[in-house]
Amino acid sequence: MDIQEDYQLPPEPEEIHRSQQPYIEDIEDEGEPPVGPHCERYIHEYPCPAGQWIRCAKTAFENLVDCQAKEGKEHWEPFESEEEWELAMWLIKHIGQKSTDEYLKLPIVYNAGNLSFHNNYTFLQKVDALPTGPEWDCEIVHVNGDRIGKDGKVMFEDLELWLHDPVECIRELMGNPAFLELMAYVPEKVYMDIKSKKQIYDEMWTADWWWDTQDNLPEGATIAPIILSSDKTQLSQFHGDKKAWPVYLTIGNIAKEVWRQPSAHTTILVGYLPAPKPERLSDSTRSLASYWLFHYCMLLILEPLVEVEKVGVEMVCADGYVRCVHPILAAYVTDYPEQCLIACCLENHCPRCLVLPDERGSPVESLLCDVDDTLHVLRKHRRGQEPPKFEQDGICAVYQPFWHNLPHCNIFKCFTPDLLHQIHKGVFKDHFVKWCSAIMGTDEIDACFKAMAAHPGLRHFKKGISFVSQWTGTEHKEMEKVIMGVLSGAVNSRVLTVARALLDFIFYAQHQLQLILVL
Repeated sequence: MDIQEDYQLPPEPEEIHRSQQPYIEDIEDEGEPPVGPHCERYIHEYPCPAGQWIRCAKTAFENLVDCQAKEGKEHWEPFESEEEWELAMWLIKHIGQKSTDEYLKLPIVYNAGNLSFHNNYTFLQKVDALPTGPEWDCEIVHVNGDRIGKDGKVMFEDLELWLHDPVECIRELMGNPAFLELMAYVPEKVYMDIKSKKQIYDEMWTADWWWDTQDNLPEGATIAPIILSSDKTQLSQFHGDKKAWPVYLTIGNIAKEVWRQPSAHTTILVGYLPAPKPERLSDSTRSLASYWLFHYCMLLILEPLVEVEKVGVEMVCADGYVRCVHPILAAYVTDYPEQCLIACCLENHCPRCLVLPDERGSPVESLLCDVDDTLHVLRKHRRGQEPPKFEQDGICAVYQPFWHNLPHCNIFKCFTPDLLHQIHKGVFKDHFVKWCSAIMGTDEIDACFKAMAAHPGLRHFKKGISFVSQWTGTEHKEMEKVIMGVLSGAVNSRVLTVARALLDFIFYAQHQLQLILVL
């Protein structure tokens, strides 16, 4: 059957569908181009076929619109009118549930009688009736403890693991028409100069990883770089032991300018990891048991990716074309303890390289951890051979890490720097500020902060810094702006040289665009 009989074909894409960045004509270089997001960009295309489309098709959103039209429904259903739909969007974006209930019960709103919902409960019923994405699934995870309960039996616990199918989550993101102008399907190398000497790294498709990974896939394949993030969170502060351990998923095909916008819905909650109660496990086994449970649950969540990473899966993309997409785990964003948890190493070791614990922070070169070597050591340890590298590399006895069967994933290269904990809090606050305080004295450094004149755009620490017990990321950044003024005249020139080099590194690390010359 001819596809044109069903609907009109979208416009023919370019031979290689790339990002929406404009190409610069090959003209003579007239000087140094400006550095920043709006600098000139000379793009080198990937030399082989990549990101090729197979056929055209309608996105899930277009199918939903067609289904509503056939059933005689309006686009804003289940709401009664377009105005009611706009009010619902405003309430969701700007008002909390308690305030929503109070607003809807106001006499001027309630007596108007033109709304189909009159309290927060009926409003949420309307919201729940909207079309949804991938369905939730629940897996029961049976955890045996090593302690004997009051009944004389070994204590155990059945935990709930709530999860989405990650392939369906990726399908939803790839086919979302809202991201049409923000999607890329092909790797690029971007330069600031026509001579290709000043390479730029900003979006994920400009990174070497995408270019190199594309070489290992069939011609025409489309990579969907998976970016996972997780953070164990304590929900109750004063009573109880309620904890949440969410796992989020997004893809690197979407421009990073919208990643941090919650309203853009570029990130999907893909699972809730269970947090077992500690009383069922002894102190000697609790740590290793938490490693096992985490990897087993992540293995269940990511299981659908194992096969599609190898052979790919057809997906309708935002531009209305079907491509063979290979979802590949490319990055995992989390804090340092969870990085060690994911890498199956002790927390006094590096989750990325083989540096010895007592040499961390020293100017030594270390090899990166290798997936095959780590799995080989784990297999030998499981057979009781006690390989020396098991203790030397600080490996934990997790014999089936969730990443062991992901063919194109190098988990040790997936970890991203944690700017808050590793740079602002770790390097700056816990090391550099303490070092300066030891040199100057706590009273003196407080006096210097107090003596600084107030200036627009800069924070005046009028009470000093020693009294603050818990710092936020914003306060760290504000202190970094004024610390050179505090140190000037109070320490010798060598300390100022160290301070300037450290602050330069911190500010460079926060740039949204990186140059190969700077790196």
